[in-house]
Amino acid sequence: MHAELQALVDAVAACERDAEALVAPLDESSVNQVRRAGTWSVAQCINHLTLMNEFYLRGWHDAVADARARGAMSFNGLRPTLIGRWFVRSMEPPVKMRARAIAVVTPPPTTIPHAGLVDAYKTSHDRYRDLVRAAADIDVNRIVRPNAIVPSVKMRLATVLLVIPAHDRRHLWQAARVSADVARRSN
Repeated sequence: MHAELQALVDAVAACERDAEALVAPLDESSVNQVRRAGTWSVAQCINHLTLMNEFYLRGWHDAVADARARGAMSFNGLRPTLIGRWFVRSMEPPVKMRARAIAVVTPPPTTIPHAGLVDAYKTSHDRYRDLVRAAADIDVNRIVRPNAIVPSVKMRLATVLLVIPAHDRRHLWQAARVSADVARRSN
């Protein structure tokens, strides 16, 4: 696999380890505590990532298969557009720009079970890893689809591949801040 693609697989594996480290010391109550009203708990941050990864990747596997059937060129690096690069950078922590999550990827306001939280998150990465592997022999800069959230905006597959780990890091950073705050309040 090309080094750029391997780096993406390695990045989501690092995010999974970070999620495990965040959740492991927390009990059911702590993982669901919020810093203040209107903010998310550690569980909600990780649940949001699970929902978002599954939602955001819809349709991309088919787009890759279609491109391959049309004889797509070989992998030629990850080259998002100028707007795509900005979008990926905007996802990286520390958070500089906040946006409200759309309903379909908003975690429930109820208690999210501690058990299985990180496993579900890891499973959401399985489709991502499959997509990265599928894209290893095609030009990911030529596969373009509507953005899952704003369909009037078109995105390159290269951008999608880069934005998933960046978005994960963003919300794991948020979850770490919540966890630290919860720990401070309990001492």
